[in-house]
Amino acid sequence: MTYQDQLSPDQGSQILLDFPWTYDLEEIHIKQGLGRILAEDVVARIDVPSFDKSPYDGYALKAENTKGASKDQPIAFEIIEEIPAGAFPKKALGDFQAAKILTGSALPQGANCIIKFEATDFTEREVFIKEEVTANSNVVTKGESMKKGQLLLEKGSRLDSPSLGVLASQGIEKISVYKKPKLGFFLSGSELKEVGQDLEPGQIYDSNHLTFVSIFKTMGFDVKSYGLVPDDFDQIVALTQRAVDECDLVVTTGGASVGDYDYSSRAVEILGGQILFTRTAMKPGGSLVASRLKDKTVLNLSGNPASAILGLFRVCLPYLKKLLGYKDLYCPSFQAILKEPMKKKSPRIRILRGNLEYAGGKVYFVEKSGQGNGVLSSFVDCQVFAEVPAGTAYMEAGDLIKVYLVDQLF
Repeated sequence: MTYQDQLSPDQGSQILLDFPWTYDLEEIHIKQGLGRILAEDVVARIDVPSFDKSPYDGYALKAENTKGASKDQPIAFEIIEEIPAGAFPKKALGDFQAAKILTGSALPQGANCIIKFEATDFTEREVFIKEEVTANSNVVTKGESMKKGQLLLEKGSRLDSPSLGVLASQGIEKISVYKKPKLGFFLSGSELKEVGQDLEPGQIYDSNHLTFVSIFKTMGFDVKSYGLVPDDFDQIVALTQRAVDECDLVVTTGGASVGDYDYSSRAVEILGGQILFTRTAMKPGGSLVASRLKDKTVLNLSGNPASAILGLFRVCLPYLKKLLGYKDLYCPSFQAILKEPMKKKSPRIRILRGNLEYAGGKVYFVEKSGQGNGVLSSFVDCQVFAEVPAGTAYMEAGDLIKVYLVDQLF
């Protein structure tokens, strides 16, 4: 099969997305909510703040009473109350009366503005206003942050620190989230050694295990790791069977090509599974086998770290986000300007690792060094992936190129 006959990355993504998925829900305390995916819309139960309040330490008073005030002719106001944070005013303000107020405290009845301490002169009993103040100056109004009935968080949103703060501000203690799917992961390769072991000639340290377990946990999966297995057909068949029986989804690295010791797809077939596709027309990352076994998906990624990450990102990520319950299945993308020319021919889609630079109000894509299939170091501090269209002979500096933000992956 030539690359012209292979599926496009988008076609591969859609094949996976077309499979149905049943969601399980659970209720958790918001203290355990970081990184979880909401299974319901969250609507504001109360106004936040629930009263007009002061953003500063200062004095609350009636703005209209400050008319004509100046440094040369300050206007005196009687201080009738002090309102510390957490206390509620006890007195209503009359004309030319003020309340000393601390940050976050509620405005007393009759007040419609706050003036900062440093803008006044004052004694224990009086405060002198030296400038005119307009109504509602320096007032945080009731419901300014959130209004009762307002949609705050959408179903399918990932809970981060600001959204957890929003929930807490509403007094919401428990929330409904999607239960984490269990993802089984193992990798194959007789040349691999675990960190801490001595290397023999021809062997390398395994980097895929920690890389991919970290990616899947960051995304929100409950990861069950089966570790490292040598290039032994019987062992791979047995481990594939076990992982499919115990997990909702199985992902492997290694054995996804067509070599003599690439057993991943053959293991699925001998167990009675269906191969969906074996390659997609992209580079790196085209060596990717997608299968179904016992109504579950098995994804066999390349053993080369860069190929495996890019294949996972470009083809599999929307499907993985669907299983987790994300409302937005695709990473944000936009057009950036190519900083340097790209002369390498791209008969199929090519994915580049890089960063963004901003100059003169424009956004530029800067390719990182080390774009090889096995180069993992170029993902460190990588902000974006850029996509070179299939059939591109070259690109000049200044050409537009599509880039994807990758913060949701790492």
